[in-house]
Amino acid sequence: MQRILIVLSMILSLTATADVWANHALFEKLGVVPSRTIKEAPSFSLIDTHGKTKALKNFRGKPVLLHFWATWCAPCQEELPALQRLYEKMGGDQFEIVAVNIDRGDPAKVLEYIDKYKLTFLNLLDPEQTVRKQYFIRGLPTSYLIDTEGQLRGFVSGARTWAIKDSEQLFSMISARAN
Repeated sequence: MQRILIVLSMILSLTATADVWANHALFEKLGVVPSRTIKEAPSFSLIDTHGKTKALKNFRGKPVLLHFWATWCAPCQEELPALQRLYEKMGGDQFEIVAVNIDRGDPAKVLEYIDKYKLTFLNLLDPEQTVRKQYFIRGLPTSYLIDTEGQLRGFVSGARTWAIKDSEQLFSMISARAN
């Protein structure tokens, strides 16, 4: 009986090690910096582009890509179409994109960009940049990966292409790890 327990322990240990290496390789491929410690994502509520208040906690149960951007940010403009393609492929049931715009000026400019890029994922307005400061955003674009339990799993600094196949695998993995 003791031998069986030792063998089972070794198998579980090897499986966990393989899982960590697979996650590391996928994170590295997508340019994701894994969280050093898993902790709760800072909670917040902001107004969306339709004037309704939305809270991060409302998305518990799905992985979330929390994305910070601005209209004056050229790399953000390059990344927006890739995010839209990702959302069209996976968004809604499998995961959510919650974009936070940090423009301080007229929200009409933000709406112009949303129309220009035909963005259908949620865009929130943070003109006072309180949420930006909560998440220690220094450069744009920056995205955080949040699991189904609301835990920070990693972040991405700079624009990405968000290759659909790799991103699907990433968000499936984040969803599975939390469950």
